[in-house]
Amino acid sequence: MALTPLDIQNKTFPTKMRGYNQDEVDDFLDLVVRDYEEATTKNRELEKAIKHSEEKLEYFNELKDALNQSIIVAQDTADKVKTSASKESEVIVTSAQNKADELVANAEKRAHQLTTDAEEKARQILTDATEKAKQLATETEDLKKRTRVFHQRISLMLESQLEQVKSPEWDEILQPFSSYVNDSHEVIKEVLAKQLDNENNPVVNSESETLESPAVQTFDTREIDLSVIADENE
Repeated sequence: MALTPLDIQNKTFPTKMRGYNQDEVDDFLDLVVRDYEEATTKNRELEKAIKHSEEKLEYFNELKDALNQSIIVAQDTADKVKTSASKESEVIVTSAQNKADELVANAEKRAHQLTTDAEEKARQILTDATEKAKQLATETEDLKKRTRVFHQRISLMLESQLEQVKSPEWDEILQPFSSYVNDSHEVIKEVLAKQLDNENNPVVNSESETLESPAVQTFDTREIDLSVIADENE
Protein backbone atom coordinates (compact mmCIF):
# COMPACT_ATOMS: atom_id res chain seq x y z
CA MET A 1 0.00 0.00 0.00
CA ALA A 2 1.40 3.39 -1.00
CA LEU A 3 2.31 5.87 1.72
CA THR A 4 0.57 9.16 1.97
CA PRO A 5 2.06 12.40 3.31
CA LEU A 6 -0.19 12.03 6.33
CA ASP A 7 1.23 8.56 7.07
CA ILE A 8 4.72 9.99 6.98
CA GLN A 9 3.76 12.91 9.15
CA ASN A 10 2.06 10.73 11.79
CA LYS A 11 4.80 8.17 11.82
CA THR A 12 6.46 7.88 15.28
CA PHE A 13 9.60 6.13 16.29
CA PRO A 14 10.35 4.80 19.76
CA THR A 15 13.31 6.36 21.52
CA LYS A 16 16.32 4.44 22.67
CA MET A 17 19.57 5.32 24.13
CA ARG A 18 22.04 6.93 21.90
CA GLY A 19 19.28 7.32 19.23
CA TYR A 20 18.77 10.13 16.60
CA ASN A 21 17.93 13.66 17.55
CA GLN A 22 14.18 13.75 17.51
CA ASP A 23 13.91 17.39 16.38
CA GLU A 24 16.18 16.80 13.44
CA VAL A 25 14.26 13.71 12.51
CA ASP A 26 10.97 15.62 12.71
CA ASP A 27 12.37 18.47 10.60
CA PHE A 28 13.59 16.00 8.02
CA LEU A 29 10.27 14.22 8.00
CA ASP A 30 8.53 17.56 7.42
CA LEU A 31 10.74 18.11 4.37
CA VAL A 32 9.99 14.60 3.18
CA VAL A 33 6.24 15.16 3.71
CA ARG A 34 6.35 18.44 1.81
CA ASP A 35 8.32 16.96 -1.07
CA TYR A 36 6.15 13.86 -1.08
CA GLU A 37 3.01 15.98 -1.19
CA GLU A 38 4.46 17.95 -4.11
CA ALA A 39 5.45 14.74 -5.86
CA THR A 40 2.00 13.25 -5.21
CA THR A 41 0.33 16.41 -6.50
CA LYS A 42 2.48 16.42 -9.59
CA ASN A 43 1.82 12.73 -10.04
CA ARG A 44 -1.91 13.29 -9.89
CA GLU A 45 -1.65 16.16 -12.33
CA LEU A 46 0.43 14.00 -14.61
CA GLU A 47 -2.10 11.19 -14.26
CA LYS A 48 -4.88 13.64 -15.16
CA ALA A 49 -2.86 14.94 -18.11
CA ILE A 50 -2.11 11.39 -19.21
CA LYS A 51 -5.75 10.46 -18.83
CA HIS A 52 -6.78 13.56 -20.77
CA SER A 53 -4.20 12.74 -23.42
CA GLU A 54 -5.38 9.18 -23.56
CA GLU A 55 -8.95 10.43 -23.94
CA LYS A 56 -7.80 12.73 -26.72
CA LEU A 57 -5.84 9.93 -28.26
CA GLU A 58 -8.86 7.69 -28.09
CA TYR A 59 -10.99 10.48 -29.62
CA PHE A 60 -8.46 10.99 -32.37
CA ASN A 61 -8.24 7.27 -32.91
CA GLU A 62 -12.02 7.08 -33.16
CA LEU A 63 -11.96 10.15 -35.42
CA LYS A 64 -9.26 8.52 -37.49
CA ASP A 65 -11.33 5.35 -37.76
CA ALA A 66 -14.38 7.44 -38.67
CA LEU A 67 -12.35 9.37 -41.21
CA ASN A 68 -10.94 6.17 -42.59
CA GLN A 69 -14.42 4.74 -42.76
CA SER A 70 -15.66 7.94 -44.39
CA ILE A 71 -12.79 7.79 -46.86
CA ILE A 72 -13.65 4.18 -47.61
CA VAL A 73 -17.35 5.09 -48.00
CA ALA A 74 -16.43 8.12 -50.09
CA GLN A 75 -14.14 6.04 -52.24
CA ASP A 76 -16.79 3.38 -52.61
CA THR A 77 -19.37 6.05 -53.40
CA ALA A 78 -16.99 7.66 -55.89
CA ASP A 79 -16.40 4.30 -57.53
CA LYS A 80 -20.14 3.68 -57.68
CA VAL A 81 -20.76 7.19 -59.04
CA LYS A 82 -17.98 6.72 -61.57
CA THR A 83 -19.36 3.35 -62.61
CA SER A 84 -22.90 4.73 -62.74
CA ALA A 85 -21.73 7.77 -64.69
CA SER A 86 -19.80 5.56 -67.08
CA LYS A 87 -22.83 3.32 -67.60
CA GLU A 88 -25.11 6.33 -67.95
CA SER A 89 -22.74 7.95 -70.44
CA GLU A 90 -22.63 4.70 -72.39
CA VAL A 91 -26.43 4.58 -72.36
CA ILE A 92 -26.62 8.24 -73.47
CA VAL A 93 -24.04 7.70 -76.21
CA THR A 94 -25.79 4.53 -77.35
CA SER A 95 -29.18 6.26 -77.30
CA ALA A 96 -27.77 9.25 -79.18
CA GLN A 97 -26.14 6.95 -81.72
CA ASN A 98 -29.38 5.02 -82.15
CA LYS A 99 -31.30 8.27 -82.51
CA ALA A 100 -28.79 9.56 -85.05
CA ASP A 101 -28.96 6.29 -86.98
CA GLU A 102 -32.76 6.48 -86.91
CA LEU A 103 -32.71 10.08 -88.14
CA VAL A 104 -30.27 9.21 -90.90
CA ALA A 105 -32.36 6.17 -91.88
CA ASN A 106 -35.55 8.28 -91.91
CA ALA A 107 -33.81 11.01 -93.92
CA GLU A 108 -32.49 8.47 -96.43
CA LYS A 109 -35.93 6.84 -96.63
CA ARG A 110 -37.59 10.23 -97.12
CA ALA A 111 -35.03 11.23 -99.75
CA HIS A 112 -35.51 7.90 -101.54
CA GLN A 113 -39.30 8.35 -101.40
CA LEU A 114 -39.05 11.91 -102.74
CA THR A 115 -36.69 10.77 -105.49
CA THR A 116 -39.01 7.90 -106.39
CA ASP A 117 -42.05 10.20 -106.40
CA ALA A 118 -40.20 12.76 -108.51
CA GLU A 119 -39.08 10.10 -111.00
CA GLU A 120 -42.59 8.64 -111.12
CA LYS A 121 -44.09 12.09 -111.64
CA ALA A 122 -41.51 12.87 -114.33
CA ARG A 123 -42.29 9.57 -116.08
CA GLN A 124 -46.02 10.32 -115.81
CA ILE A 125 -45.52 13.82 -117.23
CA LEU A 126 -43.36 12.42 -120.03
CA THR A 127 -45.93 9.72 -120.75
CA ASP A 128 -48.78 12.25 -120.78
CA ALA A 129 -46.75 14.59 -123.01
CA THR A 130 -45.94 11.70 -125.35
CA GLU A 131 -49.59 10.63 -125.48
CA LYS A 132 -50.69 14.20 -126.13
CA ALA A 133 -48.03 14.56 -128.82
CA LYS A 134 -49.17 11.32 -130.43
CA GLN A 135 -52.80 12.44 -130.19
CA LEU A 136 -51.92 15.84 -131.65
CA ALA A 137 -49.93 14.17 -134.46
CA THR A 138 -52.86 11.83 -135.15
CA GLU A 139 -55.34 14.70 -135.16
CA THR A 140 -53.02 16.76 -137.37
CA GLU A 141 -52.60 13.89 -139.79
CA ASP A 142 -56.36 13.29 -139.78
CA LEU A 143 -56.94 17.00 -140.41
CA LYS A 144 -54.44 16.89 -143.28
CA LYS A 145 -56.23 13.86 -144.74
CA ARG A 146 -59.58 15.64 -144.48
CA THR A 147 -58.04 18.76 -145.99
CA ARG A 148 -56.68 16.71 -148.89
CA VAL A 149 -60.06 15.04 -149.38
CA PHE A 150 -61.77 18.44 -149.20
CA HIS A 151 -59.24 19.87 -151.68
CA GLN A 152 -59.77 16.94 -154.02
CA ARG A 153 -63.55 17.22 -153.81
CA ILE A 154 -63.63 20.99 -154.26
CA SER A 155 -61.12 20.65 -157.12
CA LEU A 156 -63.34 18.05 -158.76
CA MET A 157 -66.39 20.18 -158.17
CA LEU A 158 -64.71 23.29 -159.60
CA GLU A 159 -63.40 21.30 -162.54
CA SER A 160 -66.90 19.95 -163.07
CA GLN A 161 -68.37 23.45 -162.90
CA LEU A 162 -65.65 24.74 -165.23
CA GLU A 163 -66.44 21.95 -167.68
CA GLN A 164 -70.08 22.86 -167.50
CA VAL A 165 -69.20 26.53 -168.11
CA LYS A 166 -67.10 25.54 -171.13
CA SER A 167 -69.86 23.31 -172.56
CA PRO A 168 -71.44 24.24 -175.94
CA GLU A 169 -74.77 24.83 -174.23
CA TRP A 170 -73.40 28.04 -172.72
CA ASP A 171 -72.38 29.27 -176.17
CA GLU A 172 -75.97 28.99 -177.27
CA ILE A 173 -77.22 30.63 -174.08
CA LEU A 174 -74.74 33.51 -174.37
CA GLN A 175 -75.67 34.36 -177.96
CA PRO A 176 -77.38 37.77 -178.41
CA PHE A 177 -81.09 37.78 -178.19
CA SER A 178 -81.24 39.43 -181.55
CA SER A 179 -79.98 36.30 -183.18
CA TYR A 180 -83.27 34.64 -182.23
CA VAL A 181 -85.46 37.46 -183.56
CA ASN A 182 -86.70 37.30 -187.13
CA ASP A 183 -87.35 40.26 -189.34
CA SER A 184 -91.03 39.84 -188.75
CA HIS A 185 -90.75 40.79 -185.09
CA GLU A 186 -90.70 44.60 -185.47
CA VAL A 187 -91.64 45.34 -181.87
CA ILE A 188 -88.84 43.27 -180.49
CA LYS A 189 -86.37 44.93 -182.81
CA GLU A 190 -87.45 48.34 -181.56
CA VAL A 191 -86.90 47.26 -177.97
CA LEU A 192 -83.47 45.92 -178.81
CA ALA A 193 -82.59 49.12 -180.65
CA LYS A 194 -83.65 51.17 -177.66
CA GLN A 195 -81.61 48.94 -175.40
CA LEU A 196 -78.59 49.48 -177.63
CA ASP A 197 -79.07 53.27 -177.39
CA ASN A 198 -79.17 53.04 -173.60
CA GLU A 199 -75.92 51.14 -173.57
CA ASN A 200 -74.26 53.81 -175.66
CA ASN A 201 -75.63 56.58 -173.36
CA PRO A 202 -73.42 56.83 -170.21
CA VAL A 203 -76.16 58.20 -167.97
CA VAL A 204 -78.61 55.59 -168.98
CA ASN A 205 -75.92 52.97 -168.82
CA SER A 206 -75.09 54.02 -165.23
CA GLU A 207 -78.74 53.81 -164.26
CA SER A 208 -78.91 50.47 -165.97
CA GLU A 209 -75.90 49.23 -164.00
CA THR A 210 -77.57 50.46 -160.82
CA LEU A 211 -80.69 48.59 -161.74
CA GLU A 212 -78.67 45.52 -162.63
CA SER A 213 -76.61 45.57 -159.46
CA PRO A 214 -79.20 43.60 -157.46
CA ALA A 215 -79.06 40.97 -160.12
CA VAL A 216 -75.29 40.94 -159.86
CA GLN A 217 -75.51 40.79 -156.11
CA THR A 218 -77.98 37.98 -156.45
CA PHE A 219 -75.50 36.17 -158.64
CA ASP A 220 -72.67 36.82 -156.15
CA THR A 221 -74.65 35.33 -153.29
CA ARG A 222 -74.75 32.08 -155.16
CA GLU A 223 -71.29 31.19 -153.90
CA ILE A 224 -70.25 27.68 -153.11
CA ASP A 225 -70.94 26.74 -149.49
CA LEU A 226 -67.56 25.27 -148.56
CA SER A 227 -68.65 24.50 -145.01
CA VAL A 228 -71.29 22.14 -146.37
CA ILE A 229 -68.64 20.39 -148.40
CA ALA A 230 -66.39 20.17 -145.33
CA ASP A 231 -69.26 18.63 -143.37
CA GLU A 232 -69.75 16.11 -146.13
CA ASN A 233 -66.06 15.19 -145.88
CA GLU A 234 -66.49 14.39 -142.23
